Amino acid sequence: MQPTSEATRQALLKLLALAAGPGFSDATGAETVSSEIDRCIERTKAEASEGAALVDACAPHGRTMLTQAQKRLAQLEALKTLELVARENFGPL
Repeated sequence: MQPTSEATRQALLKLLALAAGPGFSDATGAETVSSEIDRCIERTKAEASEGAALVDACAPHGRTMLTQAQKRLAQLEALKTLELVARENFGPL
């Protein structure tokens, strides 16, 4: 079985939905996978900043929020790497 461009795109979007979580990925399919991932990365960075601010303010849930955002960011960065490899093979997805 040879993966197609569309099958690869759909697989990356499914992985994005898993990595980003329900509140972060609202992929409509209108954008490229790369821009969808980038948008999720920016949202996650904002969440991490908010978590860091809560940690500084000694809020009890700040550390959890920051840790979750950092984990999600690592997953999204890994997905971005996979998307770059797929783009080399298929062009923009």
